[in-house]
Amino acid sequence: MYRMNRQRIVCFVTLVTAVALAPQVARAAGGAVEFAVPFELSDPVRIAAGKKRFGVNCAAYCHGSEGEGGKTPSFKGKNDFSPAAAHKVITEGRRAADIMPPWGNSFTSEEIWELVAYLNFLSKQPPSE
Repeated sequence: MYRMNRQRIVCFVTLVTAVALAPQVARAAGGAVEFAVPFELSDPVRIAAGKKRFGVNCAAYCHGSEGEGGKTPSFKGKNDFSPAAAHKVITEGRRAADIMPPWGNSFTSEEIWELVAYLNFLSKQPPSE
């Protein structure tokens, strides 16, 4: 009886530890950690919140007014827009020719998803001429 209870406890502790450490292990291994979108990206209230945050933090120097490309390509008419990829880049930043600082320590994941909702909205708008 003692041996069976001990085995159950060891299995339980191992399972809890694995679940708790999975995101850190995935990040350390260079793996992507999936985030569930906490709301519909088409929610007008969330799009408006993302637009406001974008205007204050993203538009002036890098992305231009209405996401039309200051130092970057326009988000409008971007058929290959990926919400998950956008969330990852906004959260973690990017180091390449088109460097972008990480915002994951400045915004909550939900606030980043609001930015993504706005970018998703822009991607469905016709490009400016």
